[in-house]
Amino acid sequence: MTSEYNAAQRVLHKLKQNVGEFDLMESTQDSTVVQGAIAQDLQTLSKRISEYRILGRQESNERKRTTMLDRATHMADDHEQLKRRTDKITQRRATRTTHTDERNELFQRTQMGRTQMDTTIAMDAQDEEAFWGRSEQLLDGYIEQGMSSLQNLREQKGILQSAHRRVLNVDDTLGLSRGVIKMINRRTTQDKILLGGGMAVTCILIYFIVHYFG
Repeated sequence: MTSEYNAAQRVLHKLKQNVGEFDLMESTQDSTVVQGAIAQDLQTLSKRISEYRILGRQESNERKRTTMLDRATHMADDHEQLKRRTDKITQRRATRTTHTDERNELFQRTQMGRTQMDTTIAMDAQDEEAFWGRSEQLLDGYIEQGMSSLQNLREQKGILQSAHRRVLNVDDTLGLSRGVIKMINRRTTQDKILLGGGMAVTCILIYFIVHYFG
């Protein structure tokens, strides 16, 4: 009977040490190995306690039977406490791992956001530079068109001034021509009058000649 109890106590002692180490561990890889050992020890201790409880119930001596059952109950309580403690440690470690993962993910997203923001700012700066470049080209084009239009207007002004002078010259020529025509018309009228007067005088002379000498 004593050997079964001592075997259960050795497992219990080892289990307490492993749970204590598991609670203090930081490395996930090492804690996983210890956690596996704890799970195996819990299973072994539960089996030892069940066997020891069966032996206690079979004990014919009342005092020994009571002592063995009490010991089995105490070991079962220790087993349950260690199991709950292990579960709490595992849950706390999982929560801490989750928080760490979330923090790392948030940090990565923040870094990605900063990188995207920097890229966007650089692209905006390039777009702004390209916009001002295009604006300068458009302004240069407008200025060139304006200068060309101004030159065309100056040339057209010169052509109009030359045409105006020609019109004035033609007008002067036409003015002289009108004066000559008027003089010719007056001269023609005078010639007609003289011709008519001459013919009238000639007819009168012919009449008197024929009348007096015919």
